[in-house]
Amino acid sequence: MLAQIIYSHQVIANQFNKSNPEPSSGISQSQKSLSKKFMIVTADKRASLAAREILLAGGNALDAAIAAQNVLSVVEPQSSGLGGGGFLLFYNNNDQKIYAYDGRETSSSIVKDDMYLINNNKMKFIEAVQKPFSVGVPGLYSMLADAHNKFGVLKWEKLFVSAIQYSEGFKVGKRLNKLLNWAPHIKKNKFVNDTYFNKEEAKKTGSIIQNLDLKKSLKILSKNPYSINKGILAKKISDKLNNELSLNDLRKWETLEREPLCKVINSYKICGFPPPTSGGVGLIQIISILNNKKNFINNQDHYLAKHLFIEAARLAYQDRNLYITDPLFFDVPTKELISEKYLKQRSDLINNNKSIPNFEPGKLKGIKNKKIKIGKNFEQKSTTHISIVDKDGNAVALTSSIEFAFGSGITTEGFFLNNQITDFSFFNKAPEGQLIANRVEPNKRPRSSMSPTFIFFKDDLIGILGSPGGSRIICYVSKVAFEILFLKNDPLSAVTSPHYCSRDNFTELENNNINNDLQQYLQKNNHDIKYKDMTSGLNIIWKNNQFWQGIADPRREGFAIGY
Repeated sequence: MLAQIIYSHQVIANQFNKSNPEPSSGISQSQKSLSKKFMIVTADKRASLAAREILLAGGNALDAAIAAQNVLSVVEPQSSGLGGGGFLLFYNNNDQKIYAYDGRETSSSIVKDDMYLINNNKMKFIEAVQKPFSVGVPGLYSMLADAHNKFGVLKWEKLFVSAIQYSEGFKVGKRLNKLLNWAPHIKKNKFVNDTYFNKEEAKKTGSIIQNLDLKKSLKILSKNPYSINKGILAKKISDKLNNELSLNDLRKWETLEREPLCKVINSYKICGFPPPTSGGVGLIQIISILNNKKNFINNQDHYLAKHLFIEAARLAYQDRNLYITDPLFFDVPTKELISEKYLKQRSDLINNNKSIPNFEPGKLKGIKNKKIKIGKNFEQKSTTHISIVDKDGNAVALTSSIEFAFGSGITTEGFFLNNQITDFSFFNKAPEGQLIANRVEPNKRPRSSMSPTFIFFKDDLIGILGSPGGSRIICYVSKVAFEILFLKNDPLSAVTSPHYCSRDNFTELENNNINNDLQQYLQKNNHDIKYKDMTSGLNIIWKNNQFWQGIADPRREGFAIGY
């Protein structure tokens, strides 16, 4: 029996700006659902209901996640879709094993490492977004098809029924309307204007959008799961990009099944996704560093706890910026980065009473090529996350993305193509000549921060987490895990409470709830504070006794539903 509880939580809607292309849409409700059998949390009620139908029809968590993703591809075109990529964690309760499927996009075979430079200066981001060479080979659907071939229960075609129905007509949500009004790079696209606009004005919230081109593509995909990489849709994509992505580039893309990244911390086992995403490494580093400081956290001084979290995040992001990239192109020192000895050394750098803004990446013995330098990219926030657990204990954490709001703004066959190649560093080397690990190279997967996560307590799955939010995803997911595991906060409070993070020299606080006492405490302890829109979309499931709790972040339009 479904028990559903609605909680109010104030979230301030903020002005759109280029550095935050998916800000809060002013949603003022957070939602918590309780269930003993199964639980679903996605970014949109319609996707959650579609997943529920699949579970009630006898499908498993993977089937339900694919059905939900299909609906999101229709009703949430700003965040994910047929033209994007993603990372999937699937927990198979039968063998009690986690399977990690890498559906990240790859660059084309003809990209150049200086293609984002004009007279040795970085191209403006919004200009780079719209370039055909910024589109990576989409991998999401071929990856989902590969996972379904191994673990799916229901027929692939059945998972498209709800999405195809919505493509015939769906209501515009508040978030989609605001992003259509904001997005600077889609205004001149004829398909976009015909589909999402009415006389050059974005269709209003509650009005109906019909996307019959996408309906055709979904029908093609329902018959041929690999059409985006090896079928008629691949040909359409290549033609649209004037062969910047060749048919050969699309056809040779392959799902990579990776070893999930797990670490036991006290009685908990935290499992995330390995490189090319930095999410798993970053999350494990932050939680491990804080575990080394747990004697100071247990004193219930929440301001000190936030200080320690911010410093741990600052350390983790330093390592992320230097070391994390596609492991096929660079010997990423993953094991050393999460080793107990190394993380104890890193935690010892933290001063309990003073922020240290100029932390440096750790010096690792295992690095063969030491001539590398930190490179920054423009990782944006157009991402979505799905968390599902079924009645048999199988679970999915799926994070997918098209990178910027509406991706590149380039469309074909009813869907947006990603601009994921802008996730590489725009510079290929530092001024001193050192190469940047996350530089542009042909057939390479760009670094990500997507953080699909499972948390176990003594081998019992208790947590399924993930969020959109660009490079801050690591902070969002880590903060929820930290507040639940260390501060013993209720999962709802951990999701809805204001965010705090550091990715560089600055300490970032979410501006939806300015706490003057916290600000004064941090400033007294040498923090250089910036208030930011921090538009997470945390969709989490947490086990409490025999109940699954599903919690959707109030900063977006997520929906939790169980049975």
